[in-house]
Amino acid sequence: MMIDEGTTRSRGDMRARNITVLVTIALASTLVGCSSNGEPDQVHVTVTETVTPGAKTATGEPTQQANDGTPGTSPMRTVQKFSFAGDDETDPMAGSVTVLSYEQPVHASETAAEEVGSKGYVWAALEVKVCATKGEFTTSSTPWTLAYGDGARIEPASVGYDDFPKPAYVEDAAVSAGDCSRGKIVFPVPDSKRPTKAIYSTDDDSPALRWSLT
Repeated sequence: MMIDEGTTRSRGDMRARNITVLVTIALASTLVGCSSNGEPDQVHVTVTETVTPGAKTATGEPTQQANDGTPGTSPMRTVQKFSFAGDDETDPMAGSVTVLSYEQPVHASETAAEEVGSKGYVWAALEVKVCATKGEFTTSSTPWTLAYGDGARIEPASVGYDDFPKPAYVEDAAVSAGDCSRGKIVFPVPDSKRPTKAIYSTDDDSPALRWSLT
């Protein structure tokens, strides 16, 4: 059961706002650009670093180890890199993205069942982080879904409340080389089961990035 995009709600002193998540390249509203012949310029994604699940440095950041780049599902906290070669209108850019944690259920004054219009739904939070190593891009929740073993997929919530888990991921945040943006995206999910994967997939032909949530 999906929540219609664009829906917002204000209850009492609660302030509805869009729930936000991860990265999209600032090329119109998608992660593709258009060349002079009208064909999309792809954002190239490669998996070049990985993290031992749960491992952290003294500063709390994931430790990084070499990865063979084999396509498939990576452990949570795996750092995966992306890059865009640039075109006549957009400068080259590159960065990395990772899933830091998944929590279900998370509590808010308004229930997921009320928003979805069906019993048996709760809120869940996926914490993600994106960093820029070259150029600048903006963040977006659009590429993210939760995947289940039976093939079902769930999109991010299209509404938000002030008591949703913090830090919330900021929509349309500009991220420049050397900067990062981290936060939690909230999903309405079935209480009776848990997703197996978090998937980051753009509108172009680049391979989807996957992290295991089990």
